[in-house]
Amino acid sequence: MKTCGFASAARRGLRHLRSRTALPVLCLVCGRTVWRDYSLCRECEAELPWLVEACARCGEELADNEDELCSRCRLDPPEFDACFAPLCYRSPVDKLIAGYKFNAEFAGGYALSRILARAATDRWRTSASPDLLLPVPLHRSRLRRRGFNQALEIAKVLAAASGVPLAAASLRKTRPTPPQTEMADAKRRRANIRGAFELVQSPKILRARHVALVDDVVTTMSTVAELARLLKRAGVEKVEVCCLARAN
Repeated sequence: MKTCGFASAARRGLRHLRSRTALPVLCLVCGRTVWRDYSLCRECEAELPWLVEACARCGEELADNEDELCSRCRLDPPEFDACFAPLCYRSPVDKLIAGYKFNAEFAGGYALSRILARAATDRWRTSASPDLLLPVPLHRSRLRRRGFNQALEIAKVLAAASGVPLAAASLRKTRPTPPQTEMADAKRRRANIRGAFELVQSPKILRARHVALVDDVVTTMSTVAELARLLKRAGVEKVEVCCLARAN
């Protein structure tokens, strides 16, 4: 009963945020009152840890001695073709994402989603936009506990801003897995997630040649790499990843 009530509250909170226009709100970082339709003042938004120089393939922040690709991608590129994030996974972004995912603090998730939507739309004006947005799915047991899939809610904001269609149910997680961050090494992370997803063969996905996976944060890359393998086996030619933040 407690989980069901939390899920209902989550849905009500998300509906409220999506319908909101510019109102006086408190900035989530400094606490000042601002008149915006998301809860970050312009000064604090400007001071966020923006990801300026990133690897063109995996999206990780580049070291000073690296050019377009990081050393890892030059040797062993991931299965997806590109990863894009506007922000680094550092304070206060990490706290906002954690509050969104685990404590249903929707204002932070919505503010970061708006930032991603603006950055991705600008990116797709100068490069090919995807045919579909695919949110990274949660297993039904975790979805039941959390009450919402944060990747789906981020994708809804991105779809509304960019006009790229959203295929909300084209990917399914078939079994629960421990969090990837609990795995000690890359081999265990790959084994943990291998075969945990399936593709729902809808007309939308069958026609798609370029898709964007949407998630909150990319850390180990194992989840999005597994999904990219699945999509490419189904005939998708290009898989890019869009997330709020990229962790090193």
